[in-house]
Amino acid sequence: MKKRFLTTLLAGAAGLTLAAGAAELSPAAAEKALFDSTARHLDFGGNYYNYLSIDGMPGQFEKLLVSMLTASGEADSAEVADVVKLVSGLLNFEVVQAFGSSSIIAADAPGVYVNKSFIRLSEAQPKGVLFDLAGRENRKLAGLKMIPANTRLAFGLHLDPGPAWKTLSAALAGSQNEEVKNLPAEAARQAEQALGCKFDDFLAGLTGEAFLLLTSDGTLPDIQPKLLLILPDGKGLLAQLILKHADELKLRKESDTLYTLQDSTLPPFVRPRLILEKGRIVIASSTDIYDLARAADGGAATVPELAPYFRNMPGDGLGFLYLNVPASLVQSAIQLGATMSEELAALQPALAKIPGLTVFSVSRKEAEGYAGVMRSNLSAAQLQVAAPMLVYSGMLLPALNQAREKARRISCVSNVKQVMLGLIMYANDHDSRFPADNGAAGLNTLVKDDYLTDFTCYICPSATDDKGSGNLTEDTCSYIYLGGTDLAKEQAPSKLPVVFDKPGNHRKGASVGFADGHVEQIDLPRYHSPEQVIDYLVQNRELPEETGKVLKQKLQKWNAAQAE
Repeated sequence: MKKRFLTTLLAGAAGLTLAAGAAELSPAAAEKALFDSTARHLDFGGNYYNYLSIDGMPGQFEKLLVSMLTASGEADSAEVADVVKLVSGLLNFEVVQAFGSSSIIAADAPGVYVNKSFIRLSEAQPKGVLFDLAGRENRKLAGLKMIPANTRLAFGLHLDPGPAWKTLSAALAGSQNEEVKNLPAEAARQAEQALGCKFDDFLAGLTGEAFLLLTSDGTLPDIQPKLLLILPDGKGLLAQLILKHADELKLRKESDTLYTLQDSTLPPFVRPRLILEKGRIVIASSTDIYDLARAADGGAATVPELAPYFRNMPGDGLGFLYLNVPASLVQSAIQLGATMSEELAALQPALAKIPGLTVFSVSRKEAEGYAGVMRSNLSAAQLQVAAPMLVYSGMLLPALNQAREKARRISCVSNVKQVMLGLIMYANDHDSRFPADNGAAGLNTLVKDDYLTDFTCYICPSATDDKGSGNLTEDTCSYIYLGGTDLAKEQAPSKLPVVFDKPGNHRKGASVGFADGHVEQIDLPRYHSPEQVIDYLVQNRELPEETGKVLKQKLQKWNAAQAE
């Protein structure tokens, strides 16, 4: 009896305690506490302030997503639920309770905005692939000292792939699908075969700060970008993997730590090099970009007009982003686009008001979540409008480039047709024979004998060759000519190539003029050797192999002449 009484008493006390706790943490009070813990990382009194409570919403969204994906009855609900649960567990957005952002004008720089953001989490050390990958603690950001004044993009991030892989493997192991469950072990096994080491050791070597730098001088279309990428390689295993495939990558050893990439199709300002340093790998697009970055010592931060964006910013964190696209570069891009698009040309007066964009942002881990502080020439509200526009513009640029290249290839075909017309006119006057010499020397016969004296016809619009005058030379001719054709003896002139683009004119193909006068565009995945044109025609255009061998012999003579 006494024991029953004590049990009842304890249960009642526990109930009163829970009731009291519920009273203390009423929905309104809990919401205010969540708001206060987020707001303390933001700035009041500015031009923009936003707070959003999403506590519990990711879980509801997960259920809604499963319901939507299985509504048609075509998908198995159990499998869909398993996949959604798996992805949700990997990302673990369930721990996100609130998000806030603010924007004020910097007190120390009237033309600069201080934009802050904060993601409030329910756990101090949440599980999840993204949380693991970005690191769990703030570290010194060494890349901040490697930002030259002409930087367009700099990005640094502390990586910790080992824990992220373990989290991924553990999550997949809980899947009901056997293939998914075994995926991590199989992936690790294949990776170890390719790497020649334990996969965990390889990932451990990648722990550290990764750094990406993009600089440029000039404006479009004459802009000269340079790229630098630094990857952590604490155990040297990534370097071993790269050197294992050095021949495939066309790497030439200059010293024990320096390798250069041999590729004649690259523009002259691109001279890629691989530098193997202790604990990291450096990939540079030119000989000077790495030296410039090391000597910068925060060079951009010392430029008067850029210094306000770096002032009073943290030097440690999880990562940083610096973006500087000056108005001159924006306007040169618009002007270039206007030359290729009537619609863009009509909008050019309005687009001339678009400013440049300068942003410097640092992300940090705080006790209650993740914080970001950004200094920029646009407020948070303006960035919300500008960002989608930039993304949309980025999507349009490839289309513009494709349109530009298409127009150039059409013009290139026209050039080759003019050359072929000149050759046929010459043959009609010289016993059905084309000029005997190969290369520019043969085509120069058309110039000297007044069959084709317009030097623009010998320059591909996509090439950088100078327009000639007087005599045609290899430096003033964008096309390869294989001479000596006798039309009277040629049984299949429609299959015999006579004139075609030099490598480098077009990245993925060439315009080819045939002995009967017609011109075709052929597609080559990566055109870097004139022999590729002959091989393609043998394999795809019924060019006889014996004829192909003769043409390659002519190419050998042409190549030998270039080497003299």
